[in-house]
Amino acid sequence: MGNDEEWKALCKVMGDPEWAKDEKFSDPFLRWLNQEELDRLIETWTVNYDCLELMKILQEAGVAAMPSFNTKDLAEDPHLKERKAFSLLEHPKFGKYYVLSPPWRLSDTPVEATKCFPDIGEDNRYVLGELLGMSDEEIEELRERGVI
Repeated sequence: MGNDEEWKALCKVMGDPEWAKDEKFSDPFLRWLNQEELDRLIETWTVNYDCLELMKILQEAGVAAMPSFNTKDLAEDPHLKERKAFSLLEHPKFGKYYVLSPPWRLSDTPVEATKCFPDIGEDNRYVLGELLGMSDEEIEELRERGVI
């Protein structure tokens, strides 16, 4: 819990369990020191809820809460689909691949993902040469030494 107000709100939502009154959970530092036990105790309450249902309950009580989504959850999330958070692109070696789209939306200058991740070392010459100013000879020396 980020602060005592959130802790009190969480305790209230959980039905003010007796264990929450234990001295070892009385302030943020002590809760941090005892976080493994605290996590186990809170888990005995949270297992009774769907993660989205629990998020809503906690947020309405003033507790910062958000589920930890796995990749499948993110890919199937209606809000992320509506926002076009992922783009299906073609990678030269791996075929079709989903990548994160830019998170911003601008009406006059729309932006979209246009390239998959680079292959290992694909951008070495650009980064080392153009951005860092290394000569072709220096880059070749790094390659010969097995650095890149």
